This record gives sequence, structure tokens and C-alpha cells, in this order.
Amino acid sequence: MRVEIYTKPDCPLCDEGKERVESAQDELGFELVCHNILTDEGWHAQFRYFVPVVFIDGVRALQLRFTSEELAAALKAASR
Repeated sequence: MRVEIYTKPDCPLCDEGKERVESAQDELGFELVCHNILTDEGWHAQFRYFVPVVFIDGVRALQLRFTSEELAAALKAASR
């Protein structure tokens, strides 16, 4: 399973979301790719109002504020 998270620096929601995803990665062992939306104009235009944004196997699954439980449910649903 591949999880991608789009974030930006100095964003408390991003830090919180990234911590949740990294914690889940430690437990479940999926591939994690982190993207900084400030490094790509397209990402910035698409995600600037929604970070953090989490994609699981290429499907947009979560954004903004999400709980560990919501993340776990999204990961479980994607693994089916």
C-alpha cells in the first residue's frame, strides 16, 4: 500500500496529520511519500486550502483535520 501526504511548512494541521500517518506507518508498514506543496505550483494550486491531504493508493482519502480512527478506517478500506 502506498500513502502520500501533501503538506506545507509551518502548518499545525499538517504536522498533526503527518504524525498520525507516520504513527500508522510504524504499525502497518506501508510505503509513505511526503510532499511539500510549496515545491510544485500545481500541488499548491490544488491543495493549498485543504492540507494536509492524504492519498491511499492514488485515491484521495482524507484532508484537513482527521483522527487516527478515520485514518485507520481509510487504510482498512483501501486494503480490501
